Amino acid sequence: MINTVLGEIPESKLGVCSSHEHVFIDMRGCVEITGGEPPVFYSKMDAEKRAEIYDDPYAVLDNALLDEEDKAIFELKYFKAHGGDTLIDCTSDEIGRDVNKLKRVSLESGVNIIVGCGHYYAKAHFAYVKDASVETLAEEMRTDILKGIAGTDIKAGIIGEIGTSAVIGDGERKVLTAAGIVGAETGKAIHVHTDLYTENGFEVVKILTAEGVKPQKICIDHVDVLLRPDYIRGLLDLGVYVEFDNFGKEFYINEKRRFAYDLERIRLLKRLIDEGYKKRILVCNDICLKSMWVSYGGQGYAHILRTVKNMATENGIEEKTYGEILTDNVREFIK
Repeated sequence: MINTVLGEIPESKLGVCSSHEHVFIDMRGCVEITGGEPPVFYSKMDAEKRAEIYDDPYAVLDNALLDEEDKAIFELKYFKAHGGDTLIDCTSDEIGRDVNKLKRVSLESGVNIIVGCGHYYAKAHFAYVKDASVETLAEEMRTDILKGIAGTDIKAGIIGEIGTSAVIGDGERKVLTAAGIVGAETGKAIHVHTDLYTENGFEVVKILTAEGVKPQKICIDHVDVLLRPDYIRGLLDLGVYVEFDNFGKEFYINEKRRFAYDLERIRLLKRLIDEGYKKRILVCNDICLKSMWVSYGGQGYAHILRTVKNMATENGIEEKTYGEILTDNVREFIK
């Protein structure tokens, strides 16, 4: 049985899944605010601002906030209408987790929502994390999984997304260790945010497996921003999952910090499938920006069910294979 915001459901009811998303999120505290920013930085995100965020998603600070319940319901209904059944929300408390709102959105949209637990990366950490013991951090996760979140009866169905920075700090290492302890105890899958341009996945796997977590319960997220085939294969050869979770993000910040394009992601995905790695790959959008919602001119959570699916089949990935990535792979990871 799988914990959702509406209670337990059998694995057979998961259906088509997006393995890592955010329905509500507030990343504004993680955006670097410097003096002399143009007035648009502090304005509200709307269609007229889309040109500003093509090069830099945080050129408009409000783009880092998803908090509109009515629009969230619309977005998930759109996902449902295009064949989506389940969404895993990887938002931690520090960046806006709200299980009561998620429960209402799930009821209204008909989409299963599975929530995570734990702490994000250091820049977002609550102040107390710095001095908290590993056991204190582990007990928080146990409570969320076994008893309920924030005094509710809504239980976390996964751990994460646990955050790490370019250099894994002491607080992040404590959170990872705590996640490893609880993951080994409960068997829950663990999503880990890794820095987009470094190769910290190996260190993350080492920390988690040292606590007894099985590799097949670990997913290293964000491997598809800067595409490094050898790094990805190295992770897959350890038996962990990797997540192509930036579909819909094609930002060109500069040559060294650009995001891969969706077509590039699909072509690498095809190579990895041909090499026998299909069963350890997850695919999603990791929506965390207003500009990604249909309501603001984006492609929404259904992007992986529409354009990306078409792109995959047109580039040699069988529709059945792509479907298995969105169903069987997610189910095997979180069950």
